[in-house]
Amino acid sequence: MRGSKPKPTELKELQGTLQPCRTNPLEPKLKKKIENDTAPPEYLSERAKVHWRFVIANEGTFWLKQCDRAMLEQYCEIWAELIAAREEKKEVLKELATARKNLAEMISCQAMEAARAWAKERDRLEDRERYLSNLIVKTTQPFKAVASELGLTPSSRSRVMATGEEPGDNKTLSLFGDDAIDECLEGLNYEGMMT
Repeated sequence: MRGSKPKPTELKELQGTLQPCRTNPLEPKLKKKIENDTAPPEYLSERAKVHWRFVIANEGTFWLKQCDRAMLEQYCEIWAELIAAREEKKEVLKELATARKNLAEMISCQAMEAARAWAKERDRLEDRERYLSNLIVKTTQPFKAVASELGLTPSSRSRVMATGEEPGDNKTLSLFGDDAIDECLEGLNYEGMMT
């Protein structure tokens, strides 16, 4: 097992635990854009297209390659499904409150036929609310998994190796460059440990 997910650099700075040798020097900076072809695919739902544009404009996705577009499409569609389910659940909860209120009124008025109709409506709405709650829970995990794969969560962003500050910058940095090794080993004394 790998252990806990790394904390974002911003959080390490706020907590005062930031150590240069334990920080990804190539962590991407936000507010960058995908280099080519930033328009959302036509076959995405309208809500997914809105999220696609938001991600491209605000989330620093310049490290994504063209082959990552399918994952970004999936991320946006799952987000759209989550929002739709949450909106529907909100409406169902309003209707459920009304059905419960009307049921209580019918019972207090001894209108049993109407009470049975409202009880049936209440049961239908409770079933729908449970279904939507389960759907939201089951959809959240794949959403988080895809977001993490794309580097769109704080902890996953801290692990992304951005090789340049700007899209198209092709500079390459060695993961084990002399400066990085010297920085991590600074202050350590290995004398006497060698056999």
